[in-house]
Amino acid sequence: MRYVVRSASPVDLNPIAALLAPEIAAGTVLPRGVRADEFLVAEAEDGALVGCVALAPWAAGVVELGALVAGMKGQGVGAALVRAALGRAEAEGYSAVVALTGAPGFFERQGFTPQAVAPHQLARARLRIARDEALDYKAKVCAACPRLGGCAQTLLAFPLHAEIRACA
Repeated sequence: MRYVVRSASPVDLNPIAALLAPEIAAGTVLPRGVRADEFLVAEAEDGALVGCVALAPWAAGVVELGALVAGMKGQGVGAALVRAALGRAEAEGYSAVVALTGAPGFFERQGFTPQAVAPHQLARARLRIARDEALDYKAKVCAACPRLGGCAQTLLAFPLHAEIRACA
């Protein structure tokens, strides 16, 4: 089956929510509001949405990739959505993309690098990292999550500029 990846529009909000609902219920995607300006979607030839991904600002120069759902397993939809999200983030001037996931291997195959500390670890330990305001902010968000106790997500990062990637 063929599909195209495009920016979401307001008419996509209900289909995006429908894609996300079973993943949220299963705990593979965290609950989030659905805003068309944050999402990219994969649309099949028949007009059905077969995947989505969100990009939400996280800190100065950093955007978070989240809510990745690919309904057509084995068709490259997830990888295509990640590539499109990375391109959009770079076009919007971000220097890095981060992802919190329970499937780090997928993101590593896309070029992301695991980070030593994830925000949920800081939230559980009630730590504050003064030198990393963005990580501290996200830890505060994690602290309010009802799934904090069992969270095992990995934080991964993808630098968007070649000179940054060479140093990573």
